[in-house]
Amino acid sequence: MSKKYNKIYAENALKNNKYSGCRFMGFTPSGKEVWSTMEYDRSSKVLSLNLGKGFNDLYHKDAFLSPVRVQRKLSQPKPKNLQQEFKIVRKNSAGGQVTYRTLEYMEKLKSAVDAKQSKSHINGVPTKLLFQYVASMIYTGDLKENVGFRWSDVTSLWDLPSGEYFTVDSYSKD
Repeated sequence: MSKKYNKIYAENALKNNKYSGCRFMGFTPSGKEVWSTMEYDRSSKVLSLNLGKGFNDLYHKDAFLSPVRVQRKLSQPKPKNLQQEFKIVRKNSAGGQVTYRTLEYMEKLKSAVDAKQSKSHINGVPTKLLFQYVASMIYTGDLKENVGFRWSDVTSLWDLPSGEYFTVDSYSKD
């Protein structure tokens, strides 16, 4: 990425107070969409991760897990036709398939976000590493030049503390 774009995204990040997005995880056996969401508020220093209504139903054998990564900024409308979205995403890039391992990882990630007295936080504030883990799974950022910025801009510019290294797998799924 060019220095020009890095500067644009940094300026956009400094103008903002929230970083939030959602990721489509799949359909429950009854056909209900499940979206996981994340939000970080710069002034309150609170990071939240919501797995989504019906998340546990995605473990059912008749559930449909997303074959590709579909993510959105929280303020963006969700796609009306997810099948069409799958085709667009497949054409542009590969990867992002949701598996049972993804679901288990998401539950452990939620435990890390909620464990404010652990390595994932310093004095109740999420560490850069925790933020990176959450953003990498849910929402990697917005590349629109006029307003967009990336998770890496947040970790370098929003005063998140550096902490000890930890793995998400060191947390249990609740």
